[in-house]
This record gives sequence, structure tokens and C-alpha cells, in this order.
Amino acid sequence: MTVVDITPAYSSLLVWEDEIAAAVRSFISRLGDSCPSVADVVVRLIDTDFTKASVFRLLPFPVLSGLGGDTIRALPVAVASRIWWTGAEVFDDLADGQYDDAATGVSAAQAAVGSAACVGVIPLAVLDHWELSPSLRTHWSRELVKSSLHAAEGQLSDVSSASAALSWATVMRGYAGKCGAPYARDAAMAAHLAGASDEMVRGWRAFGQLFGVMRQLANDRGADSAEVDEDLVNGTQTLLLAHAFETAGGATELEELTSLRVAAQSDVTARVAFGERLSAPGIATTYNRRIDRIHRHLCALLEALAPASGDRALLRWMLNTSVEAAHLHGVEGAA
Repeated sequence: MTVVDITPAYSSLLVWEDEIAAAVRSFISRLGDSCPSVADVVVRLIDTDFTKASVFRLLPFPVLSGLGGDTIRALPVAVASRIWWTGAEVFDDLADGQYDDAATGVSAAQAAVGSAACVGVIPLAVLDHWELSPSLRTHWSRELVKSSLHAAEGQLSDVSSASAALSWATVMRGYAGKCGAPYARDAAMAAHLAGASDEMVRGWRAFGQLFGVMRQLANDRGADSAEVDEDLVNGTQTLLLAHAFETAGGATELEELTSLRVAAQSDVTARVAFGERLSAPGIATTYNRRIDRIHRHLCALLEALAPASGDRALLRWMLNTSVEAAHLHGVEGAA
């Protein structure tokens, strides 16, 4: 197998961070001419959104470049996406009771209004700064509306009852909406910008959606310990929980998991016990295998959608990095 050095492609990708930040700042400044209160709230939310530096959210650039397009054309998509993600993150924090008004200098009520604007009308308004063809504007409007609706559906599944029954298929639909939809939107728009066929655009949309799921699986492992795991505190419906419930060995084990899940929201000792239960080899090994199947499917999609290049190698690195972060480690089968 030929090894491709991704360093040039990775370095080129990082350059876009400053370009996006400058373009976002310029857009918000112009927005302030007509809507100063909205602009003030939005810029504060963006400045304190520490998730914005994620290299994985720069997906449109390697997709467009990998299809032979000029990467500069992905800038408006990246700018609109950056603003959208800020709104989505604030919504998530508000829903989880984790919003920090002291850190942002924006009250929860103001943040709710600002975040709604970020995921709704502002990304559409971004297009006014670029001379895009009517066809591309139509595609972007459709992709944005679709992604926001699917993300809202996924967000609602996140705040459902902690005692609700879980299944892999149900939770996967939530992940595909909340986390997969924005990546699907950005990958599809990059394909549109490259002049791809409708079939290719659908392929990239599917790739982006599953890529977003993998990114959420990686984020699920972000807690330093079970004691501070927000998913356990909030009773979030994660795919790990769904897998544990689906593979439970009978009614007694299922009842134990349900009791631990509810108790873990308010009791640290129960939270630690629940974390240990979820990371036990019997659950973790088979969970890792399921993640590996998603990874293999993503790699196959990528091979079919993009010709060999440094950009495709960079996208493959993103997949490999994500699956490694998503694994439960220290158990047999974490390939």
C-alpha cells in the first residue's frame, strides 16, 4: 500500500482558520450596521465558542480540493458553518443546563435568541456577501434548512427521558441528525461547488452524515472520568448506552443498568459504578467492533467518492483519528 504524506494538505487546511475567522468578523461587523444587538450577542458567543478550532469542521476544503475545485470557493460555506455550529453548541449547552453566562457576558435569554439566529437566518444571510450562482444559493438554502431540521430532531432525542428504552437504531437516528446533518450539509455543498453530479452529491452527503456520527462517537469519550462525564450526569442517550442495553443478558441486567443510569445523574458513586459497567470487556469489545464497522464503511465510501490525492489521504487521516478516539481503550478488540 502506498503511503501518502498528508503534511502539505494538513498545513494548507490549517491556513483557512485565520481566513474563516476574519471573514466571520467582517460579516458580523456588517450585520451590526442594521442589527447591532444581534451582532453584539453573536460575536460574544462566537468568541467564547472553544469548539470552533476543530480541524474536522474544515471538511468542505479537502472535499472540494479533492474533487479538483478551487478551495477558496468553500470559504462562504465554512463561514456560514462556523456561525451555525456556534448556535448549535449554545443550544446544546442551554438544553443541558451547562450554559455559562459569566463566561460569555450574554444572558441565557439573549443566548437563546442569538443561537436561534445563528442556526437559522444568519447562515442564509452570509450568502449575500458572495456572488454565488442562483443554483448554488438554492442548493445551500435547501441543505441548510434540511440540516437544521434534522439537527433539531436529534437534539430533541437528547433531552428525552433518562428512563426511556434504548436501541442502537433509535439513538443512531439521533446522532445522524444532531451530529451528522451539519457535516452532511457541508460535504454536499462542497460537492455542489465542485460541479459534482447529483449522484456524487448524494454520496458525499451520506459520507458527511456518517462522518459526523463518528465525530460524535469520538466526542463521547471526551470526559476525563466518569465522575465528571456530562453524558452520565444528563442521562444522555449515547450509542454506548444503547449498545449496553441491547446486549444486556436478560431482564435482571437490564433493570440494573436502568437503575444505575437514573442514579448516576445525581450520585457520584453510582456514576463511577455505571462508568465501570459500561467499560467492562463484555460491553466494550463488542462496542468497539461496531465502531470499526462504521469506520470501514466510511473508508469504502471515501474510496468510491474521491480519487487518490493528498486531500483524500487527509480525509482518511480524519477518519482514522476519529475512530481511534471513539474506541473504548484498554479492552481486547480495540483495533
